[in-house]
Amino acid sequence: MLNRLAALFAARPSTAEAWLARMGRPGVSARDQVALEAWLDADPDHLRQYEGLKAANAGLDDLRHAFEGDLARLRRGKASRPGVPRGLVFGGGLAAIAAVVAAIALLPMLRATPESQLFESAPGQIVDVTLDDGSHVTLDADSAIRVAFAEDVRRLTLERGSAYFEVEHDAAHPFQVAVADRQVIVTGTRFVTAITGDSAQISVLQGRVVIGRRDAARADALEGALGVTAGERAVFRSGAPQIVKTRADVEAATAWRQRRLVFRNAPLSEVITAAARYSNAPLVVADPALDRMFITTVLPLEGDGALADRMAALLPIRAEHAADGRVLIRAE
Repeated sequence: MLNRLAALFAARPSTAEAWLARMGRPGVSARDQVALEAWLDADPDHLRQYEGLKAANAGLDDLRHAFEGDLARLRRGKASRPGVPRGLVFGGGLAAIAAVVAAIALLPMLRATPESQLFESAPGQIVDVTLDDGSHVTLDADSAIRVAFAEDVRRLTLERGSAYFEVEHDAAHPFQVAVADRQVIVTGTRFVTAITGDSAQISVLQGRVVIGRRDAARADALEGALGVTAGERAVFRSGAPQIVKTRADVEAATAWRQRRLVFRNAPLSEVITAAARYSNAPLVVADPALDRMFITTVLPLEGDGALADRMAALLPIRAEHAADGRVLIRAE
């Protein structure tokens, strides 16, 4: 045991326990990071040992107060024993307790980076997800969110596509969705998010959200943030400071949940790009004239035949099926 505890403070740790202790110290250096990666790469079993010990340490969290009480009793017993040094005693049960306390000290570091879950939908697939807090998310086709709930904030990231949120109310734990370079913070509401290229949209159906750049855990999270209430839509571009607020077109923003798309005075190229997420074959805008043609239409996403062919029957376009599987869309 003495050898194992001494290894915790060695110049170059050689065990999983020693590395976990080293990386739990404040101010870990870049040299330590590189050395840890080299140790992990040296033997496939090192990573298993390291991750296993992290998991075991995390499982000790509920025992924190029990061990603190044990230590208090041990200190009182040690003080009453003559000839016992005031420093740490390594012997019998004390050594085991010392090792456990060293592990417990690492818990804040382990909790600081909660494991995330990725939820995603395939092209043409709409997926419903129930989160651990009871909130509900509906992913549009070819969309993805990453979820990483922590003790202070329920954090999510919209990685691509669109998502509809019904957030379970919990004022003590804000619900935060990272969209492009902004944070959308709520406590309980219904809203829709979407990313198209470098542009993002937030449409609020019920309640209120705020859009800013600071994490919800910060005391100044709402400073400079923009409030968006039910019936409003916010549009912004990644890297641009301005957020434009308009009246929300709720029907258009949520139509995909009813397996249809709604467009009002939209360029045909935008219609093709949006519909491509629901097509089994890649749809390609192959005619610049589509940028200059504007339409208002309701496009069903379900029906007989390929989506491109059904679109060609409804819209002033023609679909050319290429040998490589792509469908080239041109103006009729």
